[in-house]
Amino acid sequence: MSSDAPPPFGEWFLNLLEPAQLMAMAMSYYFQVCTEAVKSGQVLAPITQTSRLRDEAFGRFWIAFSTNREEENSTATSASNEPEEAELTGSSALIPPLLKTASGIVLDIGPGTGTQMPLLRSPAITAIYGAEPCIGLHKELRAKALAEGLGSKYHVLHCGAASSELIPALEATGTGVADAHNANGGGVFDTILCVRVLCSVPEMERTTRELYSLLKPGGRLLVTEHVVNPWRTAKGSFGARVAQAIYQLLGWSFFIGDCCMDRDTEGALRRAADGDGGWESVQLERAFGWSPLPYISGVLVKRGG
Repeated sequence: MSSDAPPPFGEWFLNLLEPAQLMAMAMSYYFQVCTEAVKSGQVLAPITQTSRLRDEAFGRFWIAFSTNREEENSTATSASNEPEEAELTGSSALIPPLLKTASGIVLDIGPGTGTQMPLLRSPAITAIYGAEPCIGLHKELRAKALAEGLGSKYHVLHCGAASSELIPALEATGTGVADAHNANGGGVFDTILCVRVLCSVPEMERTTRELYSLLKPGGRLLVTEHVVNPWRTAKGSFGARVAQAIYQLLGWSFFIGDCCMDRDTEGALRRAADGDGGWESVQLERAFGWSPLPYISGVLVKRGG
């Protein structure tokens, strides 16, 4: 079925409930972490250390979720002996053809446990910097880099996407990758990857502008992101947009790592280059407009020097 064609009503309705399953799973880890803290004598931790407990719970949730997804993909691939990307369905199918075009010095924003790392083994990639703010995922991320033969190329950074965090973290690697930026504000990366991450970065408008500034002339931003439902358009869904609002009210962002379902990520990305005359080219496609998790996917290219 085309990602643009809405499924039958019954399937569409079940699709509206899929985020509830994710949220229930994330909630269970949060309550588990809170319970452990209380039992260990930290009775007030759920009130006084909410941020720490949320981070720990989200780390556990994401490891479990990512592991389950990898096992499902591996099982499907083994059963059919077809190429991995042919077996992927839904939004996951948007990622392989995009990431396999990455080259040069790469910034991987919010890589999580590194589930997309098998797509980054191209010899055209010289170095990868993974900016992952959740320290609970770093062990898995480093292990994945070693398993994929990227141990010497992949640098794990404990930071978010904001320049105020990212530049010091790059400097700490000792690779000199941030020298050009520190010297004259020049670009650092040939490719920046944003896969299911801009939904959760703080101050998205500022972050997208800063990511733009970190691209070298001619550099490319590769994007696969879920966005606010385009319910006012023919391909959008009013019901799915209402579902997004309900999930947000029920605490989606709190339990799912500050993820926001209803961000106009495409608008922010397009505006990121306004101060520099705009992008050289923008090729973004929309998919799953009938869903509470519709996607944009494609490439934005910075003007050459």
